[in-house]
Amino acid sequence: MTAMRKQARETGVFLKVVKNTLASRAVEGTEFAVAQDQMVGPLLYAFSLEEPGAAGRLIKEAAKGNDKLKAKVVAIGGEVFPASHVDVLASLPTRDQALAMLARVLTEPVTMFARAIKAVGEKQGGGDVAADAAEPAAETA
Repeated sequence: MTAMRKQARETGVFLKVVKNTLASRAVEGTEFAVAQDQMVGPLLYAFSLEEPGAAGRLIKEAAKGNDKLKAKVVAIGGEVFPASHVDVLASLPTRDQALAMLARVLTEPVTMFARAIKAVGEKQGGGDVAADAAEPAAETA
């Protein structure tokens, strides 16, 4: 449990063990109120404000080493999902990974266009002709 809490601090995940009645009152009137019916029994609450997948990755990783730790419910954006959605949540890319994917998608058309122009130039022999034309001009000067 201590290692899990340490990993949670490093990844920006808040882990809390609180009484269910207190948790139920805390989520009243918020988007997490949809999960009030499932707040029964001993629960460990994991929150991630920065990255939605961070809490899912932490719980999934910790559950591998602890048979008693099981996800019970996932609440995101005012919707309740079954515990199996922890795997889906854990598979979400981190913010940095998502930004890298976006940058790659945005640069790909430009890269493909540059490759096409280069291929057409090489096919027509344009690259060699321009270099040959520059040499005589340099010799006459």
